[in-house]
Amino acid sequence: MTVDTRPPWWRATPGDPPPHWYIAFEVLTGDERGADWGMAAAIHVARIRRRTGRGPTFAEVFDELLPQSSPLQPPWPAHVSSKSRHDIMQSFRRHVAIEWKRQGWINWDVGVPRSLRVGPSFRERSRSRQAGRSEGSS
Repeated sequence: MTVDTRPPWWRATPGDPPPHWYIAFEVLTGDERGADWGMAAAIHVARIRRRTGRGPTFAEVFDELLPQSSPLQPPWPAHVSSKSRHDIMQSFRRHVAIEWKRQGWINWDVGVPRSLRVGPSFRERSRSRQAGRSEGSS
């Protein structure tokens, strides 16, 4: 039995992902900057929910945080088909979102469209920030 050691988000195409893809995943989810990105995602989710009453899609969150011109949008190797690109991008975004969910920045209900919402880490940080503002104005 062979074990596929590639990241789950790259399994839609043969070969290993280029280093840029590993770096992008680490920047978005890792200890150094992952919390900043998770918080930015939660802020966007909160804004959309406040404005529309329902959550954004994962694609809408990532399009807001990482436009195509972003340096964090890793380049595609020439051999990757457009179908594989779609599958890889969808899986990459899902795995980044899962990490943000584990860290408590966002949450959602599986199988429920537009259920994306803020998570407990965001709510805790938001409450702390509000409490700091209240203390400062007293």
